[in-house]
Amino acid sequence: MPFSEANTEHQIAGIRMSRTSISTRHITRAIIVCAVGTFLAGCGVLSGDTKIGEGIVIAPKLKIRSSTAQVALDLAEVKRGDKLEILDHAEIKTPTQVDEWYKVRTKSTDGVVGWVQARDMVNQSVVDKTEDLFQKSKPLPAQGRGRLKVRTKLRVEPGGDVATFLNRNTQVEIVGKQRTTFKPEKQASEDSDEATEEPETRTILWYEVRLPDAEILRAGWVGAQQVDLDVPEDIMYLEGEGRRFTGWVVFDQAHDRDGKVKYNYIGLMKSLGTEGPIDFTRLWVLSYSPADGHYNGSYIEDGLKGVLPVTLGTASGKSGFTIHELEDNGTVVPVQYQLTRIDANHVHVSRLEAKINHKKIGGKRR
Repeated sequence: MPFSEANTEHQIAGIRMSRTSISTRHITRAIIVCAVGTFLAGCGVLSGDTKIGEGIVIAPKLKIRSSTAQVALDLAEVKRGDKLEILDHAEIKTPTQVDEWYKVRTKSTDGVVGWVQARDMVNQSVVDKTEDLFQKSKPLPAQGRGRLKVRTKLRVEPGGDVATFLNRNTQVEIVGKQRTTFKPEKQASEDSDEATEEPETRTILWYEVRLPDAEILRAGWVGAQQVDLDVPEDIMYLEGEGRRFTGWVVFDQAHDRDGKVKYNYIGLMKSLGTEGPIDFTRLWVLSYSPADGHYNGSYIEDGLKGVLPVTLGTASGKSGFTIHELEDNGTVVPVQYQLTRIDANHVHVSRLEAKINHKKIGGKRR
């Protein structure tokens, strides 16, 4: 065979071997890529299981399920206070409602991945916001106490996002109030497409509350209409003549003859016909007398346009308390009172600021 022909065959064979080598390398690379992809998917990198947040379990016990279906398998159980990584969020429509679900991963070594209902968890960012509210309210004494009439939404701010739901009869400490207003949208009448008359602006009263230590969330806002005030039995009998207690602050305590603790109160009362953003119209300091076995009305003042909060102490550091009053122009001004204990049975209270004289309408004070 001539040299040129042999050389040509060798070249062709070399090309074939080269192509085979290239094809083998491609296959090898594909196998490696597939293997790596499978490994990453198992680790949750390519499967969509990347952490997007963190939540805390608020249910006493919670099953992590294989899916959102009713027939899903139980994969693991977590308890109140456990932290879970949030991987995804889904809304599942049912005939009666829309259920929210979180895809989660446990922080255990096996890292179980599954689904839980959103109502049984709370996002860590929400916990942080409510904890900030709690810390800011810690210097304030409770302005009253109550319990929830029904299952109630706890919000991060008045009328804001819902943090969680609180069960009926949950006890709350009231530390503040706020009012929000809104105007409902016009509704078309049943007989025509034309809108009805302009709806009136509505006002909603909110309580800022602190919650028991057992709760994951320690503070937030609830609708005031959802709270029944637990007025202390010792002073409840003083309600009447068109006035009700809207709050009370404990400033001291004593003991009766049997050694039972009796709290002394700065009572806040309001006339039922009062209009506007006023929390109390009467201030009544009530101190228990062990010698007499009953409460003394150490100080009483009417005609106030008081707003919460009431704080203990004065700016000068004297023993006493400070309330806040509305002037006619809407300005909120602090008013200080000095409180001096004369003996175990009596206290003396004096207002340190001049009385605010509100404008008169038709010969009567507003």
